[in-house]
Amino acid sequence: MTFTRESVVKPGLFGIAVAADSRRGEFDFGNEQLLAAGVRPDVLFIGDSITHLWEVQAYFAGDGRVLVNRGIGGDTSTFVRKRFAADVLQLRPRLVVMKIGTNDLGWALEQLDDALTATVSENVAAMATDARDAGLPLAICSVLPVWGPNWYPSAEFAVRKNAQIVTLNARLRRIAADTGAIYVDYHPHLLDADGLLLHDLADDGVHPHATGYAIMARVLRDTLAAHGHTV
Repeated sequence: MTFTRESVVKPGLFGIAVAADSRRGEFDFGNEQLLAAGVRPDVLFIGDSITHLWEVQAYFAGDGRVLVNRGIGGDTSTFVRKRFAADVLQLRPRLVVMKIGTNDLGWALEQLDDALTATVSENVAAMATDARDAGLPLAICSVLPVWGPNWYPSAEFAVRKNAQIVTLNARLRRIAADTGAIYVDYHPHLLDADGLLLHDLADDGVHPHATGYAIMARVLRDTLAAHGHTV
């Protein structure tokens, strides 16, 4: 398809003070430039702050690969789904790496029923189907364990949320199998003996620092290699 500026997909602002709006202008400018230059990303990462804060060039930039990061701190699966056409499908990356769901669960500390995991599952399944239909290989990544203390006011909350995360990850694994996506399971590599995130991997109990990201990079690289992809 011939590039024109008018053809660039731009979802606009969602207008209800959502995290996804915080980088919309930045991403629209970046997407337009990639399309205008005819540059197809080799790997596109999309998700929330754990993706946003991941300096992917430090781990995966060998051999001149084009890496694009479309993570947004605070984002949820609902709004990743709304921006998926703009930030993924139109760019046609050779591989998509998606990790989302932490905020869906974390913003609703008291909600432990199945509704939250069902919402994330529905959104991820829709995006996985869209990627499959577009012929784009997709890696669906597990939600990381947590331990607090900044997000979770007590160990009890962290334990309850980790149980919910385990349930969600089982659903994500099934979605990957059903849609032909790759499932990347970071979760067991980051756990302590109590089923929480290892305390020395994230100062705030949620966001990994360099040591945690190094583990994630190894898991991602090994999993993708087993499926014939280089990252």
